[in-house]
Amino acid sequence: PLGFRLNSPEDATQRGSHVSLGHDDGWRISQALINEMRVIPDFRQPDNIRLGIAPIYTRFSDIYEGMHRLRQVVTDRLYERYPAAQNTVT
Repeated sequence: PLGFRLNSPEDATQRGSHVSLGHDDGWRISQALINEMRVIPDFRQPDNIRLGIAPIYTRFSDIYEGMHRLRQVVTDRLYERYPAAQNTVT
């Protein structure tokens, strides 16, 4: 949906507390999340938007809100404001 792929292992014992979503515009989406939505992902080549979900301080409502913001970035095409060229450091 919305062009995303699950790039994390489906087996929870193999992925730890991170979820990695692939998207052809992953870099641009990551930049929009950081700059416009106050969501801090970790971008990994080639197309991975990596989200850390630490159960000790992340509430269900935090995850819901983060996913809502991610969806907004894509449905409103906010990521199109950002260049496809990637910085050296992410």
